[in-house]
Amino acid sequence: MSNTRKKSSLKSKSAVPDSKTSDLDSPRGNNTRQRMLDLIRSSSHRPATVRELATQLGLSSPASVHRHLKKLEEAGLITRVSGGGSRSWSPVVEDPADSPRPDSIPVVGRIAAGRPIESCLESGQQPEEWIDMPPSAFGQKDHVVALTVEGHSMQDAGIHNGDLAIIRNQPTVENGEIAAITIEGEGTLKRWRKKTDASHETRIILEAAHPDFPPLELNSEMGSIKVFGKLVGIVRRVDQYR
Repeated sequence: MSNTRKKSSLKSKSAVPDSKTSDLDSPRGNNTRQRMLDLIRSSSHRPATVRELATQLGLSSPASVHRHLKKLEEAGLITRVSGGGSRSWSPVVEDPADSPRPDSIPVVGRIAAGRPIESCLESGQQPEEWIDMPPSAFGQKDHVVALTVEGHSMQDAGIHNGDLAIIRNQPTVENGEIAAITIEGEGTLKRWRKKTDASHETRIILEAAHPDFPPLELNSEMGSIKVFGKLVGIVRRVDQYR
């Protein structure tokens, strides 16, 4: 009799589907993924973080978001962006107009010439638009993007609010060069200055080009600090002065 009960119990247990799998494949799961895909596509210029997706979709945890993201990736609808951090998902480009253009420069977001602001530098989103001018116009072959400048801290260097900063993506810059730098994922455009003090310790200082903006000395307490690239040119739109 005990053997009969045991077999019955095992049969009953095996008939219960895994809740995570069934939720993902259910109509409700499909609807959640469609809403998630719509959010990723609509916010491609500033991708949402995993936690933001969880909040907007009413999901219980980041793990739930990751399971749906994996399904979308397997379906070829989104792609993981290397180095994107918490905003590492981007919709797959379907429109040929959004494909890379060798004779144009992509405008990939904004950057502060003032206080650091959240930027697209590590998000890997699709270009907002393209500038119809080749990288060779700035003496470059490739790895060139444009960022819209916001702020006035670099105006004495000829960089004004609304200008397009042309950046060559590279991990280091020389002393005195103007660079796009990220501090904990937030981008700023400043002059990179190395200074050695009396104790022979090297300090890195980000210098503005405006008397109202004091220098910013970098330190380990600021978190992750990365050089995104070097400024190689400026494009000014005529219509920004209308």
